[in-house]
Amino acid sequence: MKNPSTLLLTLALFTVAFQVIAQESQPVNKQRIDQLISTKIAMDRSGDFKDRFTIQLFYGDRDKAITTKENYDALNLPWKAELKWESPYHKIWVGTYRSRLEADRALLNIKEDYKDAFILKP
Repeated sequence: MKNPSTLLLTLALFTVAFQVIAQESQPVNKQRIDQLISTKIAMDRSGDFKDRFTIQLFYGDRDKAITTKENYDALNLPWKAELKWESPYHKIWVGTYRSRLEADRALLNIKEDYKDAFILKP
């Protein structure tokens, strides 16, 4: 006759294996996945992630910053300018770029009008 502990161990292993195999898989909620992907794409486009490059046009007092932003906006370049405030100065940042190469290409166009512009990674 077999050892009772071996028989009990074998029975326990078969029970666990049967339960693992017999579990039903959870259905994938396609609508929820599509919603998450859309949210991620929107966040990418709006620049919510901090691992992006940007171009700084100006750093200084408020009045000059506003004038610089208005002058930049009048150029109708494809990149949006933002007025940022970091105590005690104001900054003008242009665009959010995924790669350094993309930022360099934009900087070439911007440097025609703003010689002191540079790329930074905030």
